[in-house]
This record gives sequence, C-alpha cells and structure tokens, in this order.
Amino acid sequence: MVDDFAGPRKLRYFLYLLLFVVFGAVISKILADFYGIEFLEPIFWWFVENPMALFELAGFFSIIALIVIVGAKVLELADDSGF
Repeated sequence: MVDDFAGPRKLRYFLYLLLFVVFGAVISKILADFYGIEFLEPIFWWFVENPMALFELAGFFSIIALIVIVGAKVLELADDSGF
C-alpha cells in the first residue's frame, strides 16, 4: 500500500535505506564470491528486488521518529508546567 503523500522524512529515510541496501548487496556479493560467506546475500538481494518493502520500512521509521519527537516535546512542556 503506497501512501498518497510521502513526507520529506519518509523519503529521506527511504533514500538512506536504499543506499544502505545497495551497498550491502555489493558487499555481500563480494563476500559470497571470494570468501564463501553467503548468509547475507539473500537478505540484501530480497530488499534490492522489493524496494516497496524499503519504502514501507521508511514509513515505519518516520512514525517512530515522530513519536520520539512528540514525546520529547511533551516531556519538555511537562517540565515547564511545574508537575
């Protein structure tokens, strides 16, 4: 399910996740070919083949970031109110 509107934070997180996954896929391919370490390769290549999963994961991270920001603001306002 694609959101009608993707905010700047979600797009930024998607870009970071996409860069991390592409870099991880290249490193995992090198590790698999030269050193026989193959357990990372299917994980990274699954994300490379399914970028919408990364987009949804970026949405999850942006919601978590929003909760943390709002929580910090609530705690700051609670300290100022004298409770």
